[in-house]
Parts: sequence; C-alpha cells; structure tokens
Amino acid sequence: MFIIVGSGAGGATIAKELACVGKEVLIIERGSEIPTINASKSYNIVRSGIEIWHNICLGGTTLVSLGNAVRANIDELNDFYLEAERELNVKNVPYHHMGNATKMLLEVSSDWKVMPKHIDFSKCKSCGKCPFGCPCNAKWDSTHFIREALMRGAKLMLNSPVEKVIIRNNKAIGVKLLNGKEIFGDTIILSAGSIETPRILIRSGIDYVGDNLFVDAFITIGGIIKDKKPGLNKELNMAIFIKREDYLISPHYSTFLLQNLLSRGIKANPDDIIGLMVKIADEPIGIVSEDKVLKNLTKRDLEKLEKGKKEAEELLLRVGVDYDSIVSTHIRGAHPGGTCSKITNGYEPILESLYLSDASTIKGPFGLPPILTIISKAKKLSSILTSRA
Repeated sequence: MFIIVGSGAGGATIAKELACVGKEVLIIERGSEIPTINASKSYNIVRSGIEIWHNICLGGTTLVSLGNAVRANIDELNDFYLEAERELNVKNVPYHHMGNATKMLLEVSSDWKVMPKHIDFSKCKSCGKCPFGCPCNAKWDSTHFIREALMRGAKLMLNSPVEKVIIRNNKAIGVKLLNGKEIFGDTIILSAGSIETPRILIRSGIDYVGDNLFVDAFITIGGIIKDKKPGLNKELNMAIFIKREDYLISPHYSTFLLQNLLSRGIKANPDDIIGLMVKIADEPIGIVSEDKVLKNLTKRDLEKLEKGKKEAEELLLRVGVDYDSIVSTHIRGAHPGGTCSKITNGYEPILESLYLSDASTIKGPFGLPPILTIISKAKKLSSILTSRA
C-alpha cells in the first residue's frame, strides 16, 4: 500500500496517478473537507520574519490559488508539463475575460504577457473571488484529482495529523498519527508542504532538513483614479503579467490596500482601487524547525522589491492613479518551498520506501506560481514508482 500524507497539488497528483494504475492508495489529510466557497476560512498564517499564508484543508492551498499555470525552466519536466496542461485544460486568459482594470493596464505597456490558467473559462464569471474559493467550480484544484483517485479505489482519512514516519532498519514502513494510531504501508510519500513535511521528518529522527526556505515574497501596490472605478476587485486577477529578471508584476486586488487608504484618511471603496502585485524570488535563507519558522528578507530581496515597486508605481501613474493615493501592503509570502531540496530532487527516496512530493523539493529561489511545477514533478515521480518513466 502507498500512504500519501497531504492532499495538495503534489499529494493529490500522486494519489490519482497511482490509483489509476490499480495501486492501493491511502491519502491522509491533516485538515477537513470544506465547501470550496468557504476555502478562505482555512487560511493558516505562519508568523515568521514575514507572514506566510497557506491553507490546511482537503486540497490545501490549491483551493485559494489564482489558477496560474506558469512553467519554470526545468527541461526534465517538459513532457510532464504538457501532460499536466492537457489534464488541467490550461489556457491563456481570453481577452473577453479580462476586466476593465486589466485592459487599462494593457494599454500603457507593451511588455505584458497573458497569464496561462487552469480555469474553465466557459464556467468562469470573472468575479474576482479566486483567492476565497471559486464559487463557480471553474478553477481546477487538487480535490478534482482526489475525487478521481477515490473513484479508482483510493481511501481517504481526514482530520488526521501525522506525527512521524515509522522507520525500521533505515526503511519507512508506516506513519504514526498524533492520536497515537499507527498505519503501515509499503511506500510512504510525504506531501504535507514545505512547512509540515520537514517537521514530520524531524520528528522521525531525520534532522538534516528544514533550511533553504523561500516564500516568493510579495507586496501589492495600488491607488485610486479620480472619477473612475477600475473594479479590479470584481474581475479575474493576474490575467496578465510582466516578468523581469528580479521580479514579476501582475494586476492584483488586496483588501489591505483599502485598509491602508482608509487609515490615511482617503475615502475609497473596493471598486475604486487598482493594484499591482510585485513578487520576487527571495533568497532561500529561511529555516523550519519543529516549533517555529524563521524567514527574513535579505538586503538584496528588499532591493528587488523596491525596484519592482517603482516600476509598478510608474504603471499605475500611466493609467491615471492619483500619486497621493498610492499605498502598499505589508510583505507576505505565499509559496513556501525548498525546505527538503538539499536531500532530494523529488524523484529519489530519502530512505528506502520514503519519498517527498511537494514544494519542499523545489530548489529556490523560485519566484513563479508553483502549482504546475509541483504537479509535473509529482507526475514524474509517479512514473518512476509505476515504472512508466
């Protein structure tokens, strides 16, 4: 039996791939199953040097992603990227699905590229609610793969936090839950994410993990246009992007922009605001231990954010944003990764019968939406486990 710990992009992909070829699969998920439209209620904010946002529920953070499906330059994954793109029906955002704010930004720069997304645009209402859970069931999330795995015979345990991997003679033979229950299997695959996967390993006696943490640090800068209502809050965010060497810029609404405007005494409503995310590939200097996460930004990271912020400000001014209304959110991180990349590339066992399949195996810095890469890496691992490679 294959025991898969975690149901995000990596775990769900492995579960589906293995179940589809007749393997016995048990998925163990720490969180509960929640309605997609309530996904934001499962946000978990990790307090480190900067905030790190992720979700604890069936499907993990895929439920609150913006549906971005960007490839990284990893040649070994080209075939698996193609396979994932077909399954997720990845397409560039159609022009008619771009909202007023996005179209305004398109007009002021020729550097924009259209974002590929794993969204069914025949269902998408471009409502701007992707980060809260898609109300139209238009966006792919990993519960789609979980349901397919269950239809093929896989089993699922919810609300079952794993304490550690059971290891005998340098071989993984099962997992122990926090409630003391032990479950035994032939192969263990940890897909609990870049924060929880190293913690499970540390509690299992493997103490050379947890460093090299990156989080794809980002801010959102925005403001208001006098006598206009861009309405970015009610349209598909990150439909276009500009990728520079040091940062990525993309249209993004944040409720923190409204809060910051109001705190400065500037009257505004959500419809009034147009914003741009500035995301960087931060240096992988963070550390995850059993009881804390330490992640600060370096001087170089802050310089890259400031450089991106200046370009974003210039773009906002070009579309007519009032300079005196421009505000910025605090720095956050949304894509923790890298914490086990020193010990595995994601395709080889770290001990006999013990594999990892999540963002912890991605070497940082990254700086791109990681879901497509996590899925493609999981597909490659599953091909190895099923001798398809």
